Amino acid sequence: MGSIQKKRPTAVTVIGWIFIAGAILMIFSGGMGFMAFSFMQHMGGEAAPPIPEDAPFQFGVMEVIFQHFGLIALVQIALAAFILIASIQFLRLRRWARTALEVIAWLGLVYFVGFGIFFVASWIAMTSNIPFSEGASGPSPMFGIFGAVMGFVVTLFWAVPLVVIIIFLRGKIIRGAVS
Repeated sequence: MGSIQKKRPTAVTVIGWIFIAGAILMIFSGGMGFMAFSFMQHMGGEAAPPIPEDAPFQFGVMEVIFQHFGLIALVQIALAAFILIASIQFLRLRRWARTALEVIAWLGLVYFVGFGIFFVASWIAMTSNIPFSEGASGPSPMFGIFGAVMGFVVTLFWAVPLVVIIIFLRGKIIRGAVS
């Protein structure tokens, strides 16, 4: 008769499909970003204007990202293709795929927390120089606080699900299913 088929836990199915959906979105956004960047380069033919020396540090970071955006988009597509393959293999209960998705989840967590810290610090640095006014003609003093809080909330929005996924990937149920 046939071989005994393992029953796939619900957590494996849910996590596998979350990663598949994320990988497809990454491929799509990386491809669209690469096409838009290439189109902009062909249309403009010129580099971005230089950043003034007294500009905040964050503008220098963004300049470096923009200068290498084509390469970054291609790396995103390649990483997403790997995530897609690993996700499919995870649904097939391959041990290496669980490890791969855990590493990707940890990298994603580090990325989102790091970007969140960068965003909040940048927001605070940039809005601290805005002269706030009580009248309707300028931004409210709450503008800076609201942006920092929103940056923190968005960071939590992306980080918490990754923490939950990591906990499940490291748990006995999934480890047992892929052993």
